[in-house]
Amino acid sequence: GFTEYRNFDKCLAYIEELMIKEGPFDGLMGFSQGSILSGALPGLQEQGLALTRVPKIKYLIIIGGAKFRSPAIADKAYANMIKIPSLHFLGDNDFLKPHGEQLIESFVDPFIIRHPKGHTVPRLVDETSLEVMSRFLDKMEKEISELPSVKAEAEAAADVDEKEVCI
Repeated sequence: GFTEYRNFDKCLAYIEELMIKEGPFDGLMGFSQGSILSGALPGLQEQGLALTRVPKIKYLIIIGGAKFRSPAIADKAYANMIKIPSLHFLGDNDFLKPHGEQLIESFVDPFIIRHPKGHTVPRLVDETSLEVMSRFLDKMEKEISELPSVKAEAEAAADVDEKEVCI
């Protein structure tokens, strides 16, 4: 796998400038390489190593993601467990699946939707995966607004705690 990255600091500066110009943004969504970078940014931001001039990232949606393989980046990005709400889509036949599993382990309380496909953005057609997605969105909305979500409260009252689904 790739463990060396060129122009990483320039990439971070570009993203920060874009976020300043076009933002503010509450969260990030990434697929493949974008999800690898998105998954590392909250930890780098927490350490004061990236995105220091923009608001804290509040949530992530990771599709076909993985951990950075470079120890120089990974040791900083994943030094602490990532505590923001996260939703991870992981394909059973994705060549990045082992690295996606490692990334998931870096998050506190992640929501996970597993699908039978490969390295792709899956279609959510079954009730269970749609419910996981809905619960994630409710949690994200609640944490961002700091107002209780009626649906999240109803689900909590019903003692629904499943946050991982295989489709």
